[in-house]
Amino acid sequence: MRIPGGDLAPARRRRHGGSYGRRRQRRGLRYTLVVLLLAAAGGGAYLLQRDDSKVPQRLATTPKSCPTTAVPAKTPANKPPAKPVALPAPKQVRLMLLNGTPRNGLAKTVADQLAAAGFVVTGQGNAPAALRGASTVTFGSGGSLAGTLVSHWVLGSRLVGNPKAAPGTVQVVLGSTFRRLATPAEAAAARQPAGAGPVVPVPSPVAC
Repeated sequence: MRIPGGDLAPARRRRHGGSYGRRRQRRGLRYTLVVLLLAAAGGGAYLLQRDDSKVPQRLATTPKSCPTTAVPAKTPANKPPAKPVALPAPKQVRLMLLNGTPRNGLAKTVADQLAAAGFVVTGQGNAPAALRGASTVTFGSGGSLAGTLVSHWVLGSRLVGNPKAAPGTVQVVLGSTFRRLATPAEAAAARQPAGAGPVVPVPSPVAC
């Protein structure tokens, strides 16, 4: 069948051209929408990144430690050294020396040594019974300082108070563990109180 010419052909071209134009418009609209969506997504990510950069990084950093200062600990070591006790001189001490060991002649030997150190030995002999262990230094009423002085010379001795003993008297009984008397230097050192120890610093918290 033959299609007539004339005005029919331009009309078909117009319809074809109009359909093609509408397709181009729809394609351009979709492209514009995609571009707008991508731009919106990129802008949101940028804003989120900027907001996160403004948050202080306090949790990610190590907490700052407060400085500390050292102060002396309140201990007895920080107290001023005590004054030595005023003990009597050896020549002011009268004592009796007894041997409580099975070693013959020990009482005389030790008595002579104490007399040479300046003590007044009023007597010597054997103890009524053997004394096992440490020597004893017994003093009567008012004789504590004199007994303390004698105990510094008799190494390893025990100081014992006896209210029934004669006032001011000192009695020494040598025990089985007795080995020797102290030297003058050792006896003098025993009279000195223990010195004060070093100051111990302890941390004290300081407000940051």
